[in-house]
Amino acid sequence: MPAYNCAPWLDGFMGSLLAQDFTNWRLIARDDRSTDNTGHQLARWREQLGGRMITLPDSGARNLGLIGNYNAVLTATTAPFVMSADPDDIWLPGKITRSIQALRQAEEASGAGVPMAICTDAAVVDRNRQPVAPSFWRWSRMDPRLMRVLSRTAMESVALGSTMMVNRALLNRALPIAAGAAYQDWWLALVAVAFGRLVPLPETTILYRRHEVNATAGPYSRKLSGAPRRRLEKLVAQSATQARSFVARYRDSLKRPDIAALEALGKLPSLGLVERRLAVLRHGLWFASPLKNAGLLALL
Repeated sequence: MPAYNCAPWLDGFMGSLLAQDFTNWRLIARDDRSTDNTGHQLARWREQLGGRMITLPDSGARNLGLIGNYNAVLTATTAPFVMSADPDDIWLPGKITRSIQALRQAEEASGAGVPMAICTDAAVVDRNRQPVAPSFWRWSRMDPRLMRVLSRTAMESVALGSTMMVNRALLNRALPIAAGAAYQDWWLALVAVAFGRLVPLPETTILYRRHEVNATAGPYSRKLSGAPRRRLEKLVAQSATQARSFVARYRDSLKRPDIAALEALGKLPSLGLVERRLAVLRHGLWFASPLKNAGLLALL
């Protein structure tokens, strides 16, 4: 659990973790030099939980940022199964048990040496836990059935970090997460799709809290101009940067069509109008939503 300025929500998450029916867990947390009371709250929880919780020291010099903080906590564990937690979310009862069951089943089918990731749906709430949307996937216009192709996952990820559980094989392949990664969960999903399996479960396991300081932006709007256009431009720029980083790391292990698709995506913002549209059509660089794809073609 990487933490940064999450004091208003941290106790709520910890309460939901302690309420889980599965209790054989260890929490590794790190405060990235928060300016609020997050550090003191983590220390209090560390004292209460004893050996079940480890708090990593900060760098003493600067913030590591989102990717750096995730790298710190993920590289600090040797566990065979690992879940990431955002301290502003609430885990629903049975989340850990259900995720472990699904990941064990996936490993039994494909082998523990295959990189695996489990992800689920989430209910979206506001800062006060009031309902926003019953399904994160529908709210953000995601379709898990389409996320088994690397070119699609390179455009957007169905895997929300706090819903994920990954195995040791995936972490061994994915870490450290590249500085060019858009988000840690997106990078892990790419590794799973490229070299193993990403298994989406159509279940709701968390309350995903949206508030004014979320690290990720909100979903694409129904309108195709103004702020939604800027949101789409940012999404394409993020996916392009991440694609370049992914190819640089894994070129020798990727299939040729995947390399071609990722390279085309990495160049997409700098291509001319005709070249951009041809790249999308040739390499299947599509979103899950027809509305988003209409916006993409309008943008290009």
